[in-house]
Amino acid sequence: MAQNQEGLKWYDLSEQQLEGRTTKASTNPFQRFPDAMRARTREKVWELSRNPAGVKFRFTSNAKNIRLEYEVEGEQEFPHMPATGVSGIDLYQKNKAGNWQWVKGNFRFSDTINYSFQISAKEETETKEYMLYLPLYASLKWIKLGIAKGKMLKGIDAEKNKPIVAYGTSITQGACASRPGNAWTNKLSRKLDLPILNFGFSGNGRLEPEIIDYISQIDAEVYILDCLANFTSGQGLDDKTAYKRLISSVKTLLKDNPETPIILTDHAGYPGGEVYIPKKELYEYLNRANSKAFKELKSAGIEGIYLLSKERLNLTAEDFVDGVHPTDGGMEKYARAYEEILEMIAKEK
Repeated sequence: MAQNQEGLKWYDLSEQQLEGRTTKASTNPFQRFPDAMRARTREKVWELSRNPAGVKFRFTSNAKNIRLEYEVEGEQEFPHMPATGVSGIDLYQKNKAGNWQWVKGNFRFSDTINYSFQISAKEETETKEYMLYLPLYASLKWIKLGIAKGKMLKGIDAEKNKPIVAYGTSITQGACASRPGNAWTNKLSRKLDLPILNFGFSGNGRLEPEIIDYISQIDAEVYILDCLANFTSGQGLDDKTAYKRLISSVKTLLKDNPETPIILTDHAGYPGGEVYIPKKELYEYLNRANSKAFKELKSAGIEGIYLLSKERLNLTAEDFVDGVHPTDGGMEKYARAYEEILEMIAKEK
């Protein structure tokens, strides 16, 4: 961390090509929505869209040390989620077999957050490919990457493959992964080597028409609707509303994308529901609504829709931080369940 600042060349990541976001005009290069969506969404959704969940920078470099400095808006940590997940970053390196390996970083959280990564290289000129994940929750004011002068850094153009589009709740956004690379969307993206656009909005994944209209304009490989956890009485929503919005959302998505598969994901459950029965009844009502919507759409002759059940997610009490949000182990189960259903979809195409 005490490396001489004068010996570094700094790159402003706001000027680099970033993945995990649309390329439409936005004044904030790290936000997930273009500026035009501000007038169309609720203020809370717009604020959350400024959190760069799933946004990443891919690059090649022959540097042996990589340093990041940045400032964030909002809280750096939550009571149930560490700073390394809320406002931290995460670096992965691709090995010769084509697999992504996690790179340990030393970090310091203050007004300016600092990360420093040390890389081993057999030769001074050895160039490697990297993927840097930005924070899951805290919005970025600025971020810069520093390497030794004389070393090379080159951004990689955004992937040309069609993305998977995931619309969901805080779990989709990344709560409560210990670091960004462990969010299930980021895990799944690495497993499949496919881009994923993360439209998870903490407490605000409500299958709202304006969001559905927006994502329907994205040429996607698959759409994922994983919003049931936000259909609660505390939000003025219930299973009946969820059922209606599921039907409407699928029809809207298929109107312009008749060949694009859609996954309807169950509520993963609350382990505390085994003790406090109203909690169990809540997610069971929601999952029945999901199943009812799925069966009705299938009965209407609509193909290409799939149900990811609570049983296939298979989360237990040990997979939750607080009985609501998954641990890293729970995130792995989410990624695995999605990987399995996406493999099934690919075989049917």
